[in-house]
Amino acid sequence: MTMSKRLKLYMGFPSIGTTVTAQNFQIRNLEKQYGDKIEFVWPEKCTFRIMHDFARNEIIKEFLATDCDAIWFLDSDVVPHHNVLDLITEHGDKWEVAGAPYPIFMNGKINFAIYQPLELGARSLKLADLPKSGQAFIGGAATGCLFIKREVFSKIPAPWFEFVYDKDTREMKIGEDLGFCMKLQDLGINTFVDYSLVCKHYKNVDLLDMNNYAIEFANERLKAFDAEVKEQDKGLIAENRGLKQLLVQAGVVKKTTKAGLILAS
Repeated sequence: MTMSKRLKLYMGFPSIGTTVTAQNFQIRNLEKQYGDKIEFVWPEKCTFRIMHDFARNEIIKEFLATDCDAIWFLDSDVVPHHNVLDLITEHGDKWEVAGAPYPIFMNGKINFAIYQPLELGARSLKLADLPKSGQAFIGGAATGCLFIKREVFSKIPAPWFEFVYDKDTREMKIGEDLGFCMKLQDLGINTFVDYSLVCKHYKNVDLLDMNNYAIEFANERLKAFDAEVKEQDKGLIAENRGLKQLLVQAGVVKKTTKAGLILAS
């Protein structure tokens, strides 16, 4: 089922004024591709990113002052999938919050920023697996590419986004994006995601390309190792046959069978 009307989408892009060049190109393509189904509403000013939570909250205030139906948060280093707005045109009547996965570098490896639903009594979200296709409702998605409908902000009091710090050490305990996901979970609002709409994420290099390169490299190394082991195995088999023949010639072994060696009497 698709959206029954043309949705007004507020383009809430937190940025200090610069974006990845590929993002600008992709957004223009999205405007052409979806312009007959989605009205793109651009902000009058850029919200400078003093802090992530401040920037997002200021953008939400600007969004709520319009008559737009939903806001699209897109970080300046995320390049959306070329079909990302299918989340609206194909599935827009199913969700209050929707997100697209993208790679992040966490705990020494590349993961994807989508999260499992909260476990009973838990106050932290765990990363979810990323199938290659299909749609699902999940516990949350990071805010690098996130769509939120207007009615959500009437259910969550301001500030909508906020960092949570330890009162003694001042160490950050909860990030603004995970905190928002947990607020949604407290209200029973899960996040809709299409697993196939993976975005690129540029951290000096594109983490998606790096992830795909690492997988391809690992597969090639595994194939090479497999071939090397098989070659060594051939050598061992030949060496074993030679040893058996020597034992027969020496009279130690009467004959060889598949089951083993028959010693000479």
